[in-house]
Amino acid sequence: MDKVRLGIIGCGNMCGAHLPSVGGKSPDISEAFRPFAERVEITALADVDAAKAENYRQKYGGVYATDDVDKVFTDPNVDAVLITTWHDTHAPYSLRAMECGKHVLIEKPMAMTEAECDAVVEAEAKSGVKYMVAFRCRFAKGTADVKREIPQPDNIIAHARYSGIWPEGIWPQDPIKGGGQILSQGCHVVDLMFHLAGSEPESVYATGGVFHHSNPDVIDTINAAIRFKSGATGAFLGGDGGTGRLMMHHPLPCGCPFFVMVQHKGKSALAIDHGHDARFESCLPAEDWTIPYESHEYGAELGERPAGGVPDILPAFAKAILNDEKPIATAVDGARTTRFILRCFESARTGKVIGF
Repeated sequence: MDKVRLGIIGCGNMCGAHLPSVGGKSPDISEAFRPFAERVEITALADVDAAKAENYRQKYGGVYATDDVDKVFTDPNVDAVLITTWHDTHAPYSLRAMECGKHVLIEKPMAMTEAECDAVVEAEAKSGVKYMVAFRCRFAKGTADVKREIPQPDNIIAHARYSGIWPEGIWPQDPIKGGGQILSQGCHVVDLMFHLAGSEPESVYATGGVFHHSNPDVIDTINAAIRFKSGATGAFLGGDGGTGRLMMHHPLPCGCPFFVMVQHKGKSALAIDHGHDARFESCLPAEDWTIPYESHEYGAELGERPAGGVPDILPAFAKAILNDEKPIATAVDGARTTRFILRCFESARTGKVIGF
């Protein structure tokens, strides 16, 4: 295969975040991924609003725009699809795409239920296609530094409390369409936590509930204690109505208060926001470990997009297809994140420790 002929399913904001990388046109793509971005071209774009699909086609190219998603799934001139629709369609569209033999790049969360997780993981294994979840934190500059320096921490603390309160009426807050802030947005930080932990979860005990919204079906606050199979311990704090800019200075325009802290026998590091920036501290003698730096604000130095790594996601997906490699974040990774959040909810509702 010389090129990846791409079909787009869903032409909203997240679609617009990925498409500048098509053809290698974005200046924010890492040089290692640029050759693969240059080999991506758009064939089809689909949205329930055909006018949106046509607008993106005129901006980024493509053979046709349509409101018929199945036309894209069954098109023999489409090799792979990028799915950026409402969350309740992620698993059904993923399954249909793989049934049609298409490689899949799916926005997060991959699935809304554990049954959907099982179905997608099974389909990925049986289909032989490349399936990648667009977990952006894995591509961020600060994340790479922290993972390199402390690859197997024994203590991991993840903070995904959003600075405002999500409005009741937005679709991501809907229990069916979006799942609420923790599943919709906090899943990025959960994936970053597991990526940096380098271990599967063993059990979780969580407290929490609905503190900022009227719908009792959407938990908006979780404080969880985690035991990892590696023997490491951890904590996850998620939800909205959170700490905002009280936690620390953030140079990025969004002022996002997310972070994951890792510690290992006197070594400490902090991946900030979605992993854009990083900080290091040592309690060890210099001859045992020298920190790479105290603080690196990649977001201020490079800008939000290149620091955060989003421009590299689509090229990395293309690389996995063209080189026949394992994607950076697979269906197993997507399932782990959804399962963890759902079992935090189960623990908070039942008061029990939940195993994995």
